Parts: sequence; C-alpha cells; structure tokens
Amino acid sequence: MKHWPKIVIYLSVIILSVISYGFIDPHLSFSSLPVYAYIQSVLITLVYRHTFVTAGIYAALIVAMYIAYSRLIWEKHDLKRHILPGWIIAILGLLLLSYPALSYDIFNYIATAKVTFKYVENPYVIMPIDISNEPMLSYTRAANKLALYGPIWIALTSFPYLLSLNNPLAAIISFKLFVTLFYLALVYMIYRKTKRWDAALWFAFNPLVLIEVIVNGHNDIVMMALALGGLLLWQRDWPIYKVVGLVLWVSSIFIKGATIVLLPLFFLSPKVWEKAVLVGFWCMFGVFLISPLREEMYPWYAVWWLSFAACIPVKKQSYIHGFSFWLSFGLMLGYLPWIATREYGGITPMIRVIATIVPVGTYVIQREYMKLSNRMRPHSS
Repeated sequence: MKHWPKIVIYLSVIILSVISYGFIDPHLSFSSLPVYAYIQSVLITLVYRHTFVTAGIYAALIVAMYIAYSRLIWEKHDLKRHILPGWIIAILGLLLLSYPALSYDIFNYIATAKVTFKYVENPYVIMPIDISNEPMLSYTRAANKLALYGPIWIALTSFPYLLSLNNPLAAIISFKLFVTLFYLALVYMIYRKTKRWDAALWFAFNPLVLIEVIVNGHNDIVMMALALGGLLLWQRDWPIYKVVGLVLWVSSIFIKGATIVLLPLFFLSPKVWEKAVLVGFWCMFGVFLISPLREEMYPWYAVWWLSFAACIPVKKQSYIHGFSFWLSFGLMLGYLPWIATREYGGITPMIRVIATIVPVGTYVIQREYMKLSNRMRPHSS
C-alpha cells in the first residue's frame, strides 16, 4: 500500500479529534442535545476515569503519526503529486474542530481578549478574575494572572475575538483558525525560500506542530511567522522591504520576546542564507534550553527551532533534522504521565523528562556509535 502513511495520519487525526472532547472542562458544554451529551459523557469517562487506557491510546496515536510522518517525508514520496490539497484541507479541518485537549492557553488568550475588547480594560492591570460574573471564569485557567503576552499579540487577538460572537465554541475555533493562517504562511515561506516541498512538509506535518498549533492553538507560530517573514524581507534589496522586515521582527518580539535573540541574523549578508538559518536554529534552540529558568520546557516551544530546522538543507545538516525529529517525538511523549495520572506534581515531572530524553538520547548515542564504528572499520586498499 503506497499511500498507507496518508491513511495512518488521517485515521490518527480523526481518533485524536474525537478523543480530544473527553478532555473538555466539566464546566463547559457546547450543546444540550441528548446525543452530544451522551457522547461527551462517554469520552469524559474514558479520559478522567480510565486514564491509563487513555494514555495508551495517546501513545499509540503519537507513535503511529511519527512513523507515518517519517515514511512520508524521509522516504521521498512524490510529495507534490501525492500530498493532495484536498487531503491537507481535510486534516487541518478535523484538527480545527478538535478540542484543545493538552493545554489551557487558548482560554487564556480568549479571556485576555475579553478583558481588552469587551470590558475595555487594560489587561496588564486588570485580571480576568477581577471581572465579576464572567462565565469564562468557571473553566479558564490562570484567571488570576495579568496578560502573559506582549501588546502585539493582544492587538492581533481582536480579529478572532470579534469573530467569536461571545460563543465559547466559536471562540475556540476562531482563535485556532487565526493561528492556522500563520501556520500556512510559515509553511509557504519555507517552501518559497527553499524551493522544496519536502522542506515545507517536513515542518507542516510534524505531529508536534500539528497538535501544538492546530489542536492546542498556541501563538508561538504567530511569533515565528512574523520573525521568519521579517528576516526574509530584510534580505531584499529595496529599503521598503527592509523596513517592513524589521517591523515584522520587532512585532514578533512583542508577542513573546524569544525572537529577540535573532538580532545577529540581521547583520549577516543575504548571500549566506544557509549560515543565517543555521545560526537562527541554534539561537532559538538555545532559548528553548534555558526556558526552564522561567517556568518549564513546554513542548510547543519546539516550534521556535523547528521553523528554522525546516529551512536547513538536509544533506548538509542531517544531524539537526534527525535530532529535531526525535526530540519533538520525545516532547510529545512527555504528555503521557499527565494523561495517566492527571497530576502535575509528584513523579509526573520526572517521568516527563525521562520520556522526552530517552528517544533523543538513544538517537544521539546510536549516531555516535555508528560514526565511531565507521572510523574503526578497516579501509580496503
């Protein structure tokens, strides 16, 4: 079956989208229809009571998606021919309709947007919890915190918020659709610069990217799309392009701030693009490594360096692509202890670290062993 990778990814996405509604907050319901209520109760029972079964299903889905993804990308199928637009739209459509099961961040985005645009308050002064009788407070996490992101992100959220019409389900979908547009823009930029479908789809179909961006709706993709777009425009000859590029990069900084480390790239000649993306990769990976100093190493932070890894020629830096593949796989396995125990404390952090390190550590050890074996192998005269 030549097309089995597409079938596996498609089936995994369907199952993931359905099961995601088992993670729904008990205070949140999208319909009063008896059929919906029954299905939701079954899924909630699975996720909240049979946690180890749910963890097993999640692990199977992640493994299946990464196997299919690796086969699809690295075994050089005719990507332009076989990755049909209709199939891509179906995948993204299913994930857009899924519930943000593994993160509550999207609800914080919505709550902050409400404080700003509905109640016309300063989100850096007024917390969501300060708004009395606000329905979202029953299912929003971190409601007792001021705005966590920069003013550019707050301004951008006005678009999906206005589309939500104060409806929880519409708000989730509109915010996810909003970040998906930046996901598509970033994928297009990768293809436009590299002129390679496999480079663009290497990023686009990474399961971590699909889940953290399209399912969970994280805004990191917006930051990276602005940063990469700014860098590409900065390399153009016309001054107006350079000005717009600089504005986009600065805008990305005022979303989360991590892209400030990309400043050295603006001093490199446009003729050394490959060097620039390699420097960009290590800059963003470095920020990723020190992120636990602030809170912890969240899986969606991987979008930072995966965006640059996709632009690096595979033949010249195959180690980076292999390392990125296995680290992203490990980061997604890091959700297993939380799904199995529904606890953030206890042994969950330790197991999460082990689940993340083992795959990438195994890859590094195996690669170094193969290199050593090749050096020690006698050469024929």
